[in-house]
Amino acid sequence: MKNQSLQNFQSVRRQFITSAAAGIFAIEARADAPYPNKPLKLINSFAAGSGTDNTGRMIADGLAKKLGQPVVVENRPGANMIIGSEYAAKQPADGYTLIMVTLDNMGINPSLYRNPGYSIKDFDPLTLVGTLPLVMMTSSGSKFGNLQELRAAHAASGKPFSFATWGIGSVSHMYGELIKAQSGIPMEFIPFPGAAPATNATLGGHVDLTLATAFNSVSYIKGGQAKGLAVGGDSRVPDLPQVQTFTEQGLPNVGALQWHGISVRAAGQQQVIDKLYSALKDVLNDPVIKERILKTGYGSIDGRSPAAFASFISAESAKWAAIVKASGVTAER
Repeated sequence: MKNQSLQNFQSVRRQFITSAAAGIFAIEARADAPYPNKPLKLINSFAAGSGTDNTGRMIADGLAKKLGQPVVVENRPGANMIIGSEYAAKQPADGYTLIMVTLDNMGINPSLYRNPGYSIKDFDPLTLVGTLPLVMMTSSGSKFGNLQELRAAHAASGKPFSFATWGIGSVSHMYGELIKAQSGIPMEFIPFPGAAPATNATLGGHVDLTLATAFNSVSYIKGGQAKGLAVGGDSRVPDLPQVQTFTEQGLPNVGALQWHGISVRAAGQQQVIDKLYSALKDVLNDPVIKERILKTGYGSIDGRSPAAFASFISAESAKWAAIVKASGVTAER
């Protein structure tokens, strides 16, 4: 009986050792497998269903097919993109956390907030997806329809114009500050909890001015609810050919462009950056995906290299640091 028990014990022991060893070998095999060997996530600091969310999901779906691993979109909106950006910065720098980056979280926030909870250095830039022109709008009942007429209206009344922003320190607010500084037109900025409420207040005539993406403003302007005073970018928007650019109206340095890109937590691992950029480039060059993204309001699809995108972010950060400082605007978390 004792011999039988001993044999049973030794048999169980051998099975345990064999299973443990197999598990260790499996873990080592996964660790040695080519990147990526597990699902990735894409952090999007905008709400589900938003334009930026839709773009992110199109890119995530395309990446999943190219990389052979799921790319799960996590929406973490709020606080001018700080919530999502801070969360992403706390994830392991192993190449499995990507983030949608924009003018907000890479260009403006680092200078606007004393402690945003993250740094642009926390992320490795991959590529610029594209730019979205912004339109300066007013209600259809306004007496002015371009910047020259806006200046004339101020000269006649001597009063500043109210300007609805998407929140303190938002892209619309800071571009408004830039327009105010370069045009000399007095403006008072009124923060709203997002672009939609700011647009509605302007359409209703409760506020004089606002900024909206060209994509969102087209239906209001074509429908006679709003007037477009000026549009960002180097050329007019095809759907709004009557709206002159800021440059055409004497403000060449305004720009008025939002931009979106993709970065990753990778701690400078070049092989990871190269693999992701190669996949992203293929996704953005796919005719079907490219057409779908352009329909969400992008003026063009970019797709520049990681090095070029890193230079772009650095230049944008420096540019907006100067604008934020000159405006005197600060924000607390």
